Amino acid sequence: MRIRGLTAGLGWLIAVLLVCTGTSAAATYQFQVASVPEHVFRYFVKDRELPDMEAYLDDTRRSKFVLFRDRPPQLMEPMVVDQSSLLPVNVRVPKPNEPWGAAIWEGETGQLVVFRIRGNHSSYQKLRRVAVQTDGVLTRFPVRGIPPSRPRGLQVPATSELHLAHTIRSGTFADWVERHAASYDGLSVIVGRHHNVEQSDTVYLVVRTPQTGRAYKVVLGWEDVEQRGVNATGQGSHN
Repeated sequence: MRIRGLTAGLGWLIAVLLVCTGTSAAATYQFQVASVPEHVFRYFVKDRELPDMEAYLDDTRRSKFVLFRDRPPQLMEPMVVDQSSLLPVNVRVPKPNEPWGAAIWEGETGQLVVFRIRGNHSSYQKLRRVAVQTDGVLTRFPVRGIPPSRPRGLQVPATSELHLAHTIRSGTFADWVERHAASYDGLSVIVGRHHNVEQSDTVYLVVRTPQTGRAYKVVLGWEDVEQRGVNATGQGSHN
């Protein structure tokens, strides 16, 4: 009887430990992304922060006139970019009436999750400005090409989309991001430039999931190149 009771007690303890371990391993993550014209983005910039931008975008009566609805975050197949990652579950795509393009998923610590954003229209093709919410405030980070003298840890690196597509096909995309892009609590933002003026740049939102759940907010400022007469091959040093 004593052995049977000891066995039952150990079984109960193991079950509790497994439940606790499973509960702590999984977490919920969320993206909220808004795409707006560059001149709207610039209007809200104060020094390096955009303190009033979030409230403006939350007000659907006003923000509906400036938001681009053709640029929702689209989940990339994790096996393409990092073979060690598992496919996240319960990804929810944004609803048409939401002010922010939202994506919610559940995952485990250390997973690499990549969302891709690209416009469908031929106007406002170039991604010129990026703001990421850090410490509760939307903060502007410059979008710049990768200089040979300082190729590592750029705030928002911009490079050829053809090159990024090559790294994805060759399985080196995750290594490229780690070398060249800064991380904001697990989030890195990379811009793939297209040389054709009628093609929209591609934005990659790359998350190496932290230990606890996290809600990320990103604002993207897009420029209409044809209106400005800017060379499509520019590397976005307008910030």
